Amino acid sequence: MSIKRVKPVKQGDLDGACGFYAIVNALKTLEPAFDEQELFTQVIGGYMQDGDFNSFFNGTRRGTIKNTLSRVIDYINGQYDLFDDKTAELYRLKFSIPFWHKDTARTRKSVLKEIQQADNGKNLVCIIGYDLQYGGHWSVVKKVSDKGLHMVDSSYEKSIIPLAEMRVDSNQKPSKLKPYNLCSDDIFIIEKQWLGDVFHD
Repeated sequence: MSIKRVKPVKQGDLDGACGFYAIVNALKTLEPAFDEQELFTQVIGGYMQDGDFNSFFNGTRRGTIKNTLSRVIDYINGQYDLFDDKTAELYRLKFSIPFWHKDTARTRKSVLKEIQQADNGKNLVCIIGYDLQYGGHWSVVKKVSDKGLHMVDSSYEKSIIPLAEMRVDSNQKPSKLKPYNLCSDDIFIIEKQWLGDVFHD
């Protein structure tokens, strides 16, 4: 037998947990003070309440993301006083799904407009789901610039996805020129809801 050093296994090689990592990365981008291990523990605990353990290996759907994210945010808002370091203004976390209902009108422009709200973690980030040539993936958009979508990802994704390489809600399969097909159904907006009150220790 011969032995040689191999590349380390990355998230996604053996599991379908990118959606869970996306939740952790989104919350950590909004509030760097969060403990990653605690977030991940809460994500898995929230997910397990639904009892569909196969999602960890087979991939997460938007219903799973919605339920898990809701439980984790409820936990955070209930356990912590969240406030701005400089102003001490209190905030809570909230999320929305802009295209949850099928009757919501959507175009490429309107879909990208939702994602363009992302402001590098100051107030808002987005979890997005998209199709690739090898399957689906969940990741986090921290901001959008002329260069494209700036990503916070747990796996092999580019740090910036050029908009020219992305289709939106296309019936065409992803290709080498257009390897990304963004699913408008799978957009989650996570943001800080400022309360107007000041934290007092």
